[in-house]
Amino acid sequence: MKKIFLLLSLLLMTFSLTACNAQVEPTQDNTTTNTNVKTATETTSSSTSTQSKIIKLTTTNNQTIEIELNNSPAANDLYNQLPLSIDLEDYSTNEKIFYPPNKLNTESTPKIGTLAYYEPWGDVVIFYDDFRANNDLYELGHVISGGDIVSELSGTVTIEAMPNQ
Repeated sequence: MKKIFLLLSLLLMTFSLTACNAQVEPTQDNTTTNTNVKTATETTSSSTSTQSKIIKLTTTNNQTIEIELNNSPAANDLYNQLPLSIDLEDYSTNEKIFYPPNKLNTESTPKIGTLAYYEPWGDVVIFYDDFRANNDLYELGHVISGGDIVSELSGTVTIEAMPNQ
């Protein structure tokens, strides 16, 4: 009886070790890995265009901020929703946020001047001061002009696509 038990135990251990070493094909789902940096180079874009996409935020008193989007799926989704007239809100002490009408595809980590999408809440963030990286932030692009006025933004802004340059 002990020999049969030992043989079954060895057989079970062999199967367990074999299963642990098996290669599993990754499944395609919308879950994200636990990384602090999700950039456009880590994602596959649904667009093959290499032209830069620049968006312009215009305040009610005609101040402007230009932001160059990366080629991530989330950035492309935001770009495809333009033009927007949308309310900005203060959040914390270092960012302005707005909620695009439709959720963005989150397949990109940010620094000051970064435009990012916070997937759990569905809001877009413009960072104007230091912040901690977050696994749920997806970089959309970065400010290329007007960065000095981001902290002063309030109220409704108009966001539109800039002509390709």
